[in-house]
Amino acid sequence: MPETEVLLLAAGRAQHVREKILPALERGDDVICDRYVDSTLAYQGGGRGLPLETLLPIQAYATGGLMPDVRILLDLPVEEGLRRRFADPDSVNRIDQDDLAFHRRVREAYRALAASDPGGWVVIDAARGIEAVEADVVASVRDRLA
Repeated sequence: MPETEVLLLAAGRAQHVREKILPALERGDDVICDRYVDSTLAYQGGGRGLPLETLLPIQAYATGGLMPDVRILLDLPVEEGLRRRFADPDSVNRIDQDDLAFHRRVREAYRALAASDPGGWVVIDAARGIEAVEADVVASVRDRLA
């Protein structure tokens, strides 16, 4: 059930923010996350069809309003992303096993989020080799956090 999924993810996010992210920020550390609020907006909003006007207040509550300085979208055609993901069967999860249409909606939701806030996002073509993608990620983070 999508509503249960979003609430469970929000609970985990709330715990992560309070136990890990906030203490690190209070120490003056930089924090890098591989999933945050936008993941919920893309997967449960775009993918599952839950309305953003429902998701946004839940996420704001879970995070205490804490938002990233920069977001990086590693953009990749869905078929290639799934091929890479399924190359390591031990890493495949329940959401990975959703149908192709679901994953296409997720990608489009991410792309729409990035397009709606181009100053807050860096979109990187992840179809290239790992070295090129890594170099772009490192350069983007250095530029934004310098």
